[in-house]
This record gives sequence, C-alpha cells and structure tokens, in this order.
Amino acid sequence: MRILSRRSLIGANILWALVVFTLCAMPGDSVPDTGIRIPHFDKVVHFGMFFITSLLLALPLHLYARFRRRHILLLAVVFAFLYGGILEILQSRFFGRSGDFADLVADLVGAFAGCLCYPWLLRFLASRE
Repeated sequence: MRILSRRSLIGANILWALVVFTLCAMPGDSVPDTGIRIPHFDKVVHFGMFFITSLLLALPLHLYARFRRRHILLLAVVFAFLYGGILEILQSRFFGRSGDFADLVADLVGAFAGCLCYPWLLRFLASRE
C-alpha cells in the first residue's frame, strides 16, 4: 500500500473532518434539499459521515501505528463519540440547529460499522498493488 503515505492519510483525515464540521455547522435552512424522502434520512447521513471517518482513521492506525484491531475499534469509536458529541453541542449552542442524541448514536454506529469493514478495505487496497 505504497500509494497511501502518512501525509496523504493525515491530509485525508483533516479534510474529511473539515467536511463533516462544515456540513454540521450549516444552518438547517441552508442544507440543500436532496429530494430524498426517507424517514430520519439525517441519521443515515450521520451514519455515513462517521463510517467514512472511522475508515480514514483506521487506516493510519493500522498501517503506521500498527495498532491491533480492538485498539483501532476503541479509538475510532471514542473519537466518533467525542467529535460527534462536540458537533452536537456546537449545533445546539452556536449553529442555530438542534443537537440530537439520536444523531450521536448514528455517529457511533457508523464509526463501529466502519471499523468492522476496514479489514475489507485493506484487502481491496492490497489487491490493487
């Protein structure tokens, strides 16, 4: 996996964290209407954002820090809880949106699912070399 340098993985993590922050900081009336009418679609979005977050975090922890799977899972889920919790507090206090505990749960479930899927991502990336 030579194509995944430390610098590129750190950059991808920072960029993605900024994307998540920007999306969560947008006022509710500024969020574009996707036209998708699925109940609780915002929870699906939170799940997806933190699924990607945990995958991006798991890769450098595995490749460069050589953490074990359970430590990667723990770190990614703790990070999701802290980052998601901070975002929900910021939403309710500063961004004119409501902080939602269910969003935080969706963040945690997405992070956990991403950690469970990262071994498949590693196999996929290894097969592309």
